[in-house]
Amino acid sequence: MTQSEMIAWGLIAGVALGVVFFGGLRLTMARMNRTRNVALLTVGSFVARSLIGLAGLFLVVRFLGLAGIVSALLGFIAMQIVFVRLSMKRTATRCPK
Repeated sequence: MTQSEMIAWGLIAGVALGVVFFGGLRLTMARMNRTRNVALLTVGSFVARSLIGLAGLFLVVRFLGLAGIVSALLGFIAMQIVFVRLSMKRTATRCPK
């Protein structure tokens, strides 16, 4: 596999992991009002999302090396920025000025 392929696959993996992590966070926040045990939901969601994210990053390091993990982290950070901007747009319309 060439260096550019490793970077591309790492970026795709980072974006996918970011969507899973931050999408799961968004679902957790949406369900907080409807659950009886908020602490269990919060901790369980955090542990599950962290395990998935760490396992995915481990696989990226194992199969794609340094170039793959750097691009995966960039993809993960890009998804963080996207989800923060989406949540800012969502809350900006609801808050009075």
